[in-house]
Amino acid sequence: TELYCALFFFSTIYTLGVATANILKMPALVGEIFAGIILGPQLFNIVPLPEAFVLLGEIGLVLLVLEAGIDIDLTTLRMVGTRGMIIALVGTILPIVIATMIAYYALGFQGEEAIAAGCVFAPTSLGIAMNVLRQSGINNTPVGQLIVAAAIVDDMVALVILSQLQAFVGDATVASMIIPIVSALGFLLIGGFLAICVLPSFLDKVCFKYTQEMGITKEYASMAVMFILLMILVPVTRMAKASPLMGAFVAGLVFCSSHDAHHMYTSQFKRVMQWLMRIFFAASIGFQVPVKSFASATVLCQGALFSLALLGKVFVGFLVPNFSLTHRFRGHHLRDCFVVGFSMAAEGEFAFVI
Repeated sequence: TELYCALFFFSTIYTLGVATANILKMPALVGEIFAGIILGPQLFNIVPLPEAFVLLGEIGLVLLVLEAGIDIDLTTLRMVGTRGMIIALVGTILPIVIATMIAYYALGFQGEEAIAAGCVFAPTSLGIAMNVLRQSGINNTPVGQLIVAAAIVDDMVALVILSQLQAFVGDATVASMIIPIVSALGFLLIGGFLAICVLPSFLDKVCFKYTQEMGITKEYASMAVMFILLMILVPVTRMAKASPLMGAFVAGLVFCSSHDAHHMYTSQFKRVMQWLMRIFFAASIGFQVPVKSFASATVLCQGALFSLALLGKVFVGFLVPNFSLTHRFRGHHLRDCFVVGFSMAAEGEFAFVI
C-alpha cells in the first residue's frame, strides 16, 4: 500500500506540474505545491513517510543552492553585487516593518507576537525564485545574478533575525545575539573571498595536479572536491548559527570559474535535480500549508492583510539598475524591475521555519 501511495504521489506531482505549465501557462511548481497540499498530511494524508519526502526536498534545495554558486558569473556579480546587497537589506527590512505595523495596529497583536509576524516576511524563497529563473532561462543574465545575490544575502539576514527573535522568547545572552551576525558576515565575506580568490588556484596547483597524476580526470576530481566541501561547510555553517544554504552556496562558488565542474554537475544531476525540486515544492512546502485553516474567514482576512507586506519586496525591484538601452522604468528596465520585485516576494521554506 505504501509503495502504491508513493508512486501515486510521484505521478500526481508530475501530472499537475505539467498541466499547470502547459494548460494554465503558470510555473510547474504551482501544480506541484497543490499536489503536496491535497495528498499531504494537511488534507488527505495518503503520502507514506512524509518526513522522508520532506528530507528529499531539502536535499534538492541544498543542491539547487550549490548549483547557484557554480552558475555565478564573477564579472556580472561584480557589477550587481553592491546593488544586490542593497536590494536584499531593503527587501528584508521594509516587509518586516509593514507586517509588524499591520499586526500591531490593524490586528491588535502585542509586542513579541507582532514582531514575530513581521519577521515571517523577511526571507525570500531561493528555491522558488531559482526554479522560475531557470525555467525562464534568465538565471545567468545580470537580472538573474542580481536576484541570486540578493536572495542569498536575504536568507542570511533572515537567519540573523530569527536568532534575535529566539533570543526574545528565551534567555537572551550577548553570545546568542552576536554570534549569528558575526558568523553570517564571516561566511559571506571571508568565505566568499576564499572561494573566489584563494581556493581555485590552490586546487589547480595542488589537488588537481596530484589527481591527474593518478589518472583521475579534472571533471571527476572537481565533483569529488565539491561534495567534500559541501559535506564540511553545511554542518559548519549550521553549528556557527549561519544558514546551511550559505555553506552550500560557498561550496559551489569555489567552482564558478571551472567549466569542467559546471559541465559535469549539469550532466550528472540535471534529471535528478528536476525530481528533487518537484518533491521539494510538493513536500517541503506543500505539506506545511495549513489548508484546513483556510475555511476560517478570520484567517483569510488576516492573511489578505498580511499579504500587503509583500508590497515591500515588490517595491525593491525599482532599485534595479538599467541593464538595457531603454529609458529607466520603461520597456525592458520596467520588466526587470518587476522580475526582481516578484522574485524577492516569493515566500517559502524559511518563512515556515520562523
